[in-house]
Parts: sequence; structure tokens; C-alpha cells
Amino acid sequence: MPDIAIPALEAFCSDVLTGAGVPEDDAAIIVASITYAHATGKGTHGASRLPIYVNRIEAGLMQAVTPLTELSAAPAMALLDAGDGFGQVAAIRGMDRAVAMARETGIGMVGIRHSHNFGTGAFVAAHGVAQGMATQIFANAAPAIAPTGGSKAIFGTNPISWGFPTPEGYPPIVLDMATSQVARGKIRMAALTGEAIPLGWALDARGDPTTDAEAALEGSMLPVGGAKGYGLSVVVDIMAGLMTRSASGGQAKNLNSPHGPSCCGHMLLSIDLERFLPRMEYDAQMTALITATKAAGPKDGVFLPGERSARYMTGREGTVPLSDAILSKLDTLASQRGVAPLARG
Repeated sequence: MPDIAIPALEAFCSDVLTGAGVPEDDAAIIVASITYAHATGKGTHGASRLPIYVNRIEAGLMQAVTPLTELSAAPAMALLDAGDGFGQVAAIRGMDRAVAMARETGIGMVGIRHSHNFGTGAFVAAHGVAQGMATQIFANAAPAIAPTGGSKAIFGTNPISWGFPTPEGYPPIVLDMATSQVARGKIRMAALTGEAIPLGWALDARGDPTTDAEAALEGSMLPVGGAKGYGLSVVVDIMAGLMTRSASGGQAKNLNSPHGPSCCGHMLLSIDLERFLPRMEYDAQMTALITATKAAGPKDGVFLPGERSARYMTGREGTVPLSDAILSKLDTLASQRGVAPLARG
């Protein structure tokens, strides 16, 4: 898998997005999300989606500008409308709003409606953590999971993310998980590359277990932890979809749908830790927690949530791997959009 210099990937993505009418400030957020996904080993949420974004903008299914109109507000809460724009832009700016509220009141909660998939939730969670806050994020998505006992997909993979600051020398604790066995993007990537998927990830349209990625995309995904994962997916759909007046109960659309905007929602929380305990005490307790967790197994045998991704990022030395299949798609996109192809080497 070829390694691509991060500055080259950033420049290419920016050229494509701004060429499609995305404002430079918004494009910078989207590009940061894409490179973060690749740099942390979550490339399924990265550059392979660029052609989808451009095609949706041209088809009028997604807006190049993400306005974030305020629909309601209180000292610690707000509901914003993303106007069918980019989920990454809506989520990052929404998190900034939640952080500002938390500084004033101790907690900030921002709902976002009429949005799209925001890439990796860890990117949004880490953004709030970098500002000293604990964060929690809910996002609903297009139908992918059938209710336990059913065969028709109703609920999305509906990811949940948490983020917590750590003392200097430790990577932030960031848990980013889909409520399905794996993120749907992994199955899309397998379909793109022609690879089989493991049994236990998904069912085909008949409700039978499958290793065929294409059949899985036509069927449904299995929830993580069985009925518990299904229950989590329902809760996220209520929090991020129903409560934000976004699509819910199987009505959200995926990024490949020609039938309209995704209309998915996000719920973003930011918590000022120092309203509970002084930061020095928090850091001491967090150090003790990390030390005890690490001591539970052999050296380098136990990882905290987000630690593997942080190590992957620091070990890349300014490059990210892109598969030949993705590079081919990006070369085609460059030709179609009249921009310079992604530089190799």
C-alpha cells in the first residue's frame, strides 16, 4: 500500500473541495478530518469519500456551504441546523459552541440537524479534549442494523464517542465505536477492493450470514454485543435523530443515496472537568488509573481506548497509506475536476 505525504494529501483534498464550492475555512476542517482518519488507521472514513462529496454537491443532495443556523438556545444548550452541509464542519463548530457553553456553565450540549456523516467521531471528540474538556458524541445514520428478532435494517451503525484529557505524556483517552460489529465504512472498503468480510459482521438481504461485502451492503449489519448493541443503536437514534428533529426510525439516508440529503443528526456534549475536581487532582487520579490498567498485563500488552490510534499516528512520520483502489478513484476524480493529481513519493 503506497505511502502518501500528508501535505500532498491535504493539498489535493483542499483543491477538490474548494473547486466544488466549499469555502476555504470549511475545507480546512474537512481536510483535517480526512487526514486524521488516515493517520489514525481509520482510512475507511477518509479520502475515498471525496468523489461522493463532489457528486452529491453537483446533484444538489449536499450543500457546499454549511451555515449552522441557530434554531433554539439556552445557557447550556443549543439546536443548530446544518442546512444539509458537511457533517465534519457542523460537528467541529458545534463542539466549539458546546465548549464555550461549558466554560460558562460547566456543561454544553449542542444538537445538530440536517447534517451528513461527519467522518470519524474520534476527530470530533479529540477536538473538544484538546480544549481541556471531557466530551461525548452521538450520531445517527442510515439504516444498517436490524432490530434483534427482525430482519429489516431500521437503525444506523449510530456511533458513540467519548473523550477525556490525560496528563502530559499520555495520549487522550478516546473511545469511538459503532453500535454495529464494525463501522459500515469497513464493509464499503471491502466491497471496493473485492475482499471478503469475516463471518459475524453482517447478514445478506435474506437474513443469512455472509462474507460477501456487496451482499452485506444490501442486507444488514450485526449489532455489537447482540441485543445490547441494538439497544444502544436505538438510544443513539433517539438522542441524535429524534431529539434534534432529524431523520430517525429508519428515515436517514446514506451518502450514496440518490433520493435526498442524509438528514442525519448529531448530539455533542462538552463537560468542564474542573467543576467536579481540580485539574491537578484529576491528573493524579488519571495517572493512577492508567498505571493500574497497564499493570494488568505484560508490557505493551494492554492499551487504553485511543492509544493504538495515537501510536499509529506518531509512527507514520508524516505519511499515510492509501490503497491502489483509492488512489485510482482519486486520479479519476482529479481528471474529472481539472485539478492536479495526488502527488506520490
